[in-house]
Amino acid sequence: MKNINLFLTLVSIAVAFSSCTKTITPPLNNSPQLVIEGAVSDTVGPYHVNISKTANFYSDNVYPTVSGATVVITDVTANVTDVLTEASPGDYTTHTITGTPGNTYQLKVMLDGKTYTALSTMPKPVLLDSVSVDYSVKDNIRPVADYQDPISQKNYYKYSMKKNGIHVNHFQTFDDRLSDGRYLQEKLDCDTGTFHHGDMVKVDLVGLDAGAFNYLKEAEAVAYDNANLAAPATPTSNITGGCIGYFSAQTVSSKTTVIKNL
Repeated sequence: MKNINLFLTLVSIAVAFSSCTKTITPPLNNSPQLVIEGAVSDTVGPYHVNISKTANFYSDNVYPTVSGATVVITDVTANVTDVLTEASPGDYTTHTITGTPGNTYQLKVMLDGKTYTALSTMPKPVLLDSVSVDYSVKDNIRPVADYQDPISQKNYYKYSMKKNGIHVNHFQTFDDRLSDGRYLQEKLDCDTGTFHHGDMVKVDLVGLDAGAFNYLKEAEAVAYDNANLAAPATPTSNITGGCIGYFSAQTVSSKTTVIKNL
């Protein structure tokens, strides 16, 4: 599950203009907001719900965890309910629930007299065939996700990567609106110089429903595409009750490759 701290900071971004005489520090709304992010997948659990609060923009990137919440995930289709345990501050884990494609899941968080809820339906899985590598641009080696998009079926995806077992600080969203039923070879975004000879790359193809996808697509724009440094809007959460974050019932298909020396 992709950590959202990067774009949570950017959600409240402001620009400090500097000259040779002084630096202007614009005032920001520093009221902390509740952040809930969680997922159930078709991989082996336990699954996690993380609860925290946003931090002052000018403070260090430390996001206070939130303890003491009651967190429940229900498989609405199978009528199975799991009350999560707070395994560590702000990290709530499941016990019995399993992820099944086609099933709908409800998240309910009760905290300080307020209730936050979300529904998410797990899509049918789409499998990665392989991860190839694009070497065409010098010093910008890019992994490529190779897979068949199902025909006549609306699909929403997220790509994420690991380099030598460590998450690459970038994710990418994609939907098949213009490529339904095609065989896809998607070049994945990464910073120049991220990958080198001998690196092991793991790519996750994550299948999402529309609510989770829309949140992540907006968050991606906030985090990576805000080239003009304008103050962006908060991504639209699929969790009701007034918080930042999202809940996703998702599928995950993973493949690895090793960067060659050309």
